[in-house]
Amino acid sequence: MISSPKSLLAASPLVLASLWLPAPASAQISDTETDYADEEIVVIAERPRGAVVTEIPPVVELSEEDIASYGVSSVQDLLEAISSQTTSSRGRGSGRPVVLINGQRTSGFREIRDLPPEAIRTVQVFPEELALQYGYRPDQRVINFVLKDNYTGVSVSAEYGVPTQGAQGRSEVESTITRIGRNSRVNINLEWQNNTAITESERDIVQDAAGELVNLGDFRTLAAPSDNVELNANYSRSFDNGMSLSLNGGYVYDKSRGLQGLPGGTLDVAGDPLFRYFTEYGPLRRVQETNTAQAGLTLNGMLSDWRWSLTSDYTRTQVNTDTDRSGDISALQAAIDAGTVDPLAVSFGPLLGAPVTDTAKVVDQTINNLATLSGTLLVLPSGAVTTTIRAGYNREDLDSRETRGGIATTTDLSRDEISTGINIDIPLADENIDVVEAIGKLSINGNFGYSELSDFGGLVEFGFGVNWEPLDGLVFSASAIGEDAAPTIAQLGNPLIITPNVNIFDFTNGETVLASITTGGNLSLPAEKQRDIKLAVNYRPEWLDGFTFLGEYFRNSSDNVASSFPLLTPEIEAAFPDRVTRDASGRLVAIDQRPVSYANVSSERIRYGIDFSKRFGQQRGGGPGRGDRAARPAGGSAPQGGPQGEKPAEGAAPEGNTEARPAAPRGGRGAGGRPSGGRWQLSAFHTIRLEDRIKIRDGVDELDLLNGSATGSTGGSPRHEFEINGGWFNDGIGFRLSGEHQTATRVDGGLTGSDLRFSDLTTLNLRMFINLDDRGNLTEKIPFLKGSRIAFKIDNIFNDIQTVRDDSGLIPLSYQQGYLDPVGRYVEIDFRKQF
Repeated sequence: MISSPKSLLAASPLVLASLWLPAPASAQISDTETDYADEEIVVIAERPRGAVVTEIPPVVELSEEDIASYGVSSVQDLLEAISSQTTSSRGRGSGRPVVLINGQRTSGFREIRDLPPEAIRTVQVFPEELALQYGYRPDQRVINFVLKDNYTGVSVSAEYGVPTQGAQGRSEVESTITRIGRNSRVNINLEWQNNTAITESERDIVQDAAGELVNLGDFRTLAAPSDNVELNANYSRSFDNGMSLSLNGGYVYDKSRGLQGLPGGTLDVAGDPLFRYFTEYGPLRRVQETNTAQAGLTLNGMLSDWRWSLTSDYTRTQVNTDTDRSGDISALQAAIDAGTVDPLAVSFGPLLGAPVTDTAKVVDQTINNLATLSGTLLVLPSGAVTTTIRAGYNREDLDSRETRGGIATTTDLSRDEISTGINIDIPLADENIDVVEAIGKLSINGNFGYSELSDFGGLVEFGFGVNWEPLDGLVFSASAIGEDAAPTIAQLGNPLIITPNVNIFDFTNGETVLASITTGGNLSLPAEKQRDIKLAVNYRPEWLDGFTFLGEYFRNSSDNVASSFPLLTPEIEAAFPDRVTRDASGRLVAIDQRPVSYANVSSERIRYGIDFSKRFGQQRGGGPGRGDRAARPAGGSAPQGGPQGEKPAEGAAPEGNTEARPAAPRGGRGAGGRPSGGRWQLSAFHTIRLEDRIKIRDGVDELDLLNGSATGSTGGSPRHEFEINGGWFNDGIGFRLSGEHQTATRVDGGLTGSDLRFSDLTTLNLRMFINLDDRGNLTEKIPFLKGSRIAFKIDNIFNDIQTVRDDSGLIPLSYQQGYLDPVGRYVEIDFRKQF
């Protein structure tokens, strides 16, 4: 007899298993139940090897078959495909998730980025609360990659894509070598990418009167041509004493070459201003060259029952920027005043000064070191109290040199940061069975940290939370965090760069102008105070396998927020009048867009959605597929690839034999060990912004980004945003569709300005692929195609580009669709081959 609802849930895998087993096996189970009819059935499941040790359930979990259904070439591509489920919604930090490999810390995303998906057994995505247990900030989700025990592969891929409007080509060639053994891992990746240019004339950008006279669109790029080369190498090894070592190194080279229009100037002709462009020196150019070198080290091990880790990461980035600007026109003006030169002449010879090149060089070096120690602090009747203690040392050096008009300006900034912190998790109801049966599982957590910055003094962070699982599969969580955050030294000390001839819409006069834009650092930025609240529910019903519901509520509030300069609306100009330059006629001439500080930024939003996946079709091998539960006796052997100490994973060589041998097919696997059977997946999320406000300072009207205010050129904050991602995969053919929709917004121009209306925006992307190994005997007829996959991608299927109109229903020149999205619909073909 089953004595409780918990026991009933524990016994349910036996019922499902009986549905899959042949008839004689089912009869044997019936006999067993007769012999032990009065005893409670207990199913013991061990934690899979490489899984994260935590009571916090994952919000997404992908099996080997799930990963294959995405048809991606690397972990980076996989994360892009599931970005709606891996990006933190707290609105803090970079948004990139924390990455673990087999439940252990890494020195960074580079360690996992280029691994082929075929080398991964399981992917688990956890909410932000888990980041604290690994010594990270609580505003990043955590992704754990469980790797296969034995994998060797070499892959080469080539991609080429173009916008359907033409005018640009994107080429990419990538090669990856990977070898994973039971105790070591090597991964080397080399990638080259080239993008050609898109000019304004190729998108039919309408110019002002002066620009039309000289075909200015031929001399301005909407997308600059660029070249990119990346090399990334990783090595990892596990030792007999339980320690593991990971080393990582990488180099990135990137160069872009943009056209900034023609030199120009305003001439005084008989007291009247005449603005014109000069063609004799060709276009102004902006060339930016970036060299980045990176290295990382990770040590993981056990000290008694405590897990410890040491990570160190070094990055050196050098950015060289050469920006042309118009030359001196004083000699030309003097000749015009003397009446010796026609101001409308085509060429002025030596009277017109040649363009001047301003240079800027920035060298940014960072080193981040962190040590963590995690384990059981004590054991209560309710379970083990676990804690994570961390200590770190970070240093950043920023050296810049800017030369303008022959005058050099240098900046030398550095920051040392020493930090420490502790996180503690206390179960209130877990192993005390009577309490769990009454209220479910319940735990609380808290964290506290302190950082000492050499240029900002002491900064404090703290937080607390609660997790409650009243029923199996239903989890509620609540958390609150507070943190002091210093502006980056790049925000403080980036070099001064002035870019001429930038298209800007002037709300005050309701016109588009070409203005000079100043960028750089601001040494007067203060420290920021952040206060966040998050409430969440995660529901995985036992009666609907493969279905997950996630609901989240966020409220963020920050004081003294360092931010890039906002969109220049009349209310922003009134708040920062010293950042705007106008000529005698009131025409906008220049904007100083160096960072500013807001007194307060607050936002409130709800995000909810579902993730649902199912398997279909006949599975070769006759075994259970994903989501099918099978019971096994306590103490019995787990399936291959389970906890440590069990059989080698599928395809792995036995101990003492370094030669891998093919694995025998099992349930859910097709020929050659490939996943068989079909599957479909759908995820959909809706975000509702309840509040999004900015207070610049006392005495200035508050910005309401949901009702007419804006900080960016794409308008205010949309009230609603929708995300959808779905796919279908069967017999080597797959389709994936992803889409986003945001509702319309507006920007108020004030009493003297012009209002703008920003339309809603819907983008749908389609990816189709075919694994040639799974398509009959094609690879036998053409051996070269063995191990190959062909993919075809269409981004922005309907070529939907936001439309912006003023009070008269016209599109301002600076909001032409070619400016907003020069690429539009984009098609790409990708060929990948494994050896």
